[in-house]
Amino acid sequence: MLIAEFHLQAVNIIQILSLFTGLLGVALLAGERRYNGLVLALLMQSLMMGFNLYEELNAGAVGWYITPAFSLSLGPIFYLLVRVLLVPEQPLTYRDSAHFLPTLMALPLTPYLQWMLLAGAVSQLIYFALAFRWLKRYHAAMAEREADTESKGLHWLFNTLVVLLVLLILDMMRVNLQSVTTEPFRSTWYLLDQSAFLLVLCVAIVGLIRQPALFNGLSEVEQTNAEPAPHEDSQAAAIFQALDSQIREQQWYCQPRICLQDIAGYTGLSVKDISWSINTGGGMSFADYINQLRINRVAELAKSTPDKTLLELAMDAGFSSKSSFNAVFKKHTGKTPGQYLTPLRARV
Repeated sequence: MLIAEFHLQAVNIIQILSLFTGLLGVALLAGERRYNGLVLALLMQSLMMGFNLYEELNAGAVGWYITPAFSLSLGPIFYLLVRVLLVPEQPLTYRDSAHFLPTLMALPLTPYLQWMLLAGAVSQLIYFALAFRWLKRYHAAMAEREADTESKGLHWLFNTLVVLLVLLILDMMRVNLQSVTTEPFRSTWYLLDQSAFLLVLCVAIVGLIRQPALFNGLSEVEQTNAEPAPHEDSQAAAIFQALDSQIREQQWYCQPRICLQDIAGYTGLSVKDISWSINTGGGMSFADYINQLRINRVAELAKSTPDKTLLELAMDAGFSSKSSFNAVFKKHTGKTPGQYLTPLRARV
């Protein structure tokens, strides 16, 4: 009776699933300060989906549509989500509510649909650009402390944001092309659009639940990187030379996901001393230093054990995945592992 009364379509069922998936995510993630941005995003998503469903089913006298104004809140939501994930030391405050003032101001203007959609599109692009700046800043900071920055889950968040951006652009195209598209193409596009958003929502929730310690706080990382030098710069080369000899001799670089804290534990030096000596004395980041040692190790193993596959060589040298192995070789040598190692093996 309920389905017949409201004439539920497939897209409405997807919207109902999205609404309750968002609320489930709120229940699972609420209470952890780092996830406050995501909790806000899920609450807003559920609210938008509820209004969207209400308006589409026309389950009441809808004087004007509210959902167009929500297009101005999507950008701020994703920006705050990324900021709080990466910088839990800067939690959400009442000042952040200023990001949503345009949404409130736009509520009386929703009859001007095309102008609302244009303003929403511009807002989303600006806020997504700001979110990507946070991600790039985090990646640069992590390179100073982690040899395997890919293992920190940064890429899946980056890729998720890319997918969301693509979906938002496609959704903007869909809305603006409604006047020139016909059924059933228009309804099919809408169904696929809503299904894709639901899938991304599920991936984000499951990913964060399965990796609760996904990120080190950006403030913590940058604070260590920005601390004053512990010694005179003239001492950096000597300290780096001693540290480099010890790392090479013990082959600590062959340990997957090695980080500054690990090296500090092995040597008794502080994280600050190690980072400073590599940056100043070695002239490179910690990630570049460790990965260069791994490349050299792979080259040695390629000559001494020519029967091993490239992936076996990568694992023996400390690389944690095939993708990071390929990316590091391309960055440091300008060649793929196969292009670089095949000539070495031919000389054996």
